Amino acid sequence: MFACGAPHKTFHHSAGVSFPATPGYRASDPRGAILNRIVTDNLPEFKLWMRDHQPDRRPRPHPAVITAMEKFTECGDMRFGAVRFRCPDCGRDMFVAFSCKRRGLCPSCDAKRASIITTDASDRLLPPVPYRQWVLVVPKRLRWYLNQRSDLPGELSRVFAKEISRFLRGKASGTPIQLHFVQRFGGELNLHIHIHAVVSDGVFNPGEDGKLCYTPVCGPTETELAAITEAVRRKVIRRLRRIGGLCAEAAEQMLSWKNSGFSIHEEVRIEANDKQGREHLLYYCARPALSQARLVYSAKSKTVIYRTDARGGRSELLTMSSLEFLRRWGLLMPPPNKNLVRYYGALAPHSPLRGKVVAKAADAAVKARRREKLEKTVEGAKKKARSWAACLARVFEVFPLICPKCQKELLPVAVIFNDHELIRILKHFGLPTDFPRFLPVPTEIACSFAESPLLPPAGRFF
Repeated sequence: MFACGAPHKTFHHSAGVSFPATPGYRASDPRGAILNRIVTDNLPEFKLWMRDHQPDRRPRPHPAVITAMEKFTECGDMRFGAVRFRCPDCGRDMFVAFSCKRRGLCPSCDAKRASIITTDASDRLLPPVPYRQWVLVVPKRLRWYLNQRSDLPGELSRVFAKEISRFLRGKASGTPIQLHFVQRFGGELNLHIHIHAVVSDGVFNPGEDGKLCYTPVCGPTETELAAITEAVRRKVIRRLRRIGGLCAEAAEQMLSWKNSGFSIHEEVRIEANDKQGREHLLYYCARPALSQARLVYSAKSKTVIYRTDARGGRSELLTMSSLEFLRRWGLLMPPPNKNLVRYYGALAPHSPLRGKVVAKAADAAVKARRREKLEKTVEGAKKKARSWAACLARVFEVFPLICPKCQKELLPVAVIFNDHELIRILKHFGLPTDFPRFLPVPTEIACSFAESPLLPPAGRFF
């Protein structure tokens, strides 16, 4: 293992702990974060609840959420390993911890993942044409089935994409671009599976000279939007009835509702030359489910307070127990091996137009970067956009891997897993050298759970 020297410069955290950093960038303190404290204080009790609690009407997280929460406590903690970066000129060092990369749980990893998705889509997939956001919301009665069957959100997205394509092709002959995002959360930390779709406000066709041609299309009127909503409603209910999710009586009842509960919103439109607006829309669709800035935690009473999205200029405060918070938070984790980003139309994997669309988007991105004198090549642009430092720069507007003395980019020189070296580095910075510890479950609480385990079957949600 590589030997590790001490960094030349550190900054002091408000709690008195020193972290290696460059001016303008401050590494987070994972053990002092509210979300980490909630997990380390309550995860053992939550394990017992998942194992022994009798099923009720509330949906239950997937059993894999326990492992994901354990890995979340390792995110950003240098005790589990670090990468050493060094300035090629002056030798200044900086150490960076590893991420947990857990989808739907870790706000930090989800923010970086959203940044990568936004960069890839904006610079490599979406040509500079007008786009419109389509949002599909389903009735509360069906959200339980969408959570129970992990394949149903994909079916919902596919039905939605077909109806959007049918509408646009009815206006002009061609194929639209569709990029769908499956969101599992609402503004009140609730399980709310719905679809956000970024769709071109027009269709594409191959031209006679081999180039890609774009034909603009006007947005739907109220009558046309109502027809699309009705078509989606009937197809989704029919699909649920076919797989046994709804009985015939319930399906007929839902079809007879005056207000179906299905709704489609398409009022957000981004112009072709509004690159910043397009990136903002993409990041909004791929954004993290949870904001730690909205959390308040009382370890003494084991109570969590969460501030919801503002409605009508005001936001509400949700007060819940720690176990209820972990249950709600765990439900936001997507099922394993299921994609949350889906491609349709001209971006579909087997579409003959995909290559031309990607080439046009890449050319436009390279021209824009050349005008801004950022990158000279497509490969350079891709590498910069997907790097850890570029993700942080997009999220926090600070590029961390720049030497404050030489203004040169820091380069990785070592990956450190050796305990002896890690402890030596942590001692130098005054950081804890032990692993995170979970609080034990109080005896009276442990005895209150049933002795026989009732672990839900793997691969299903309850």
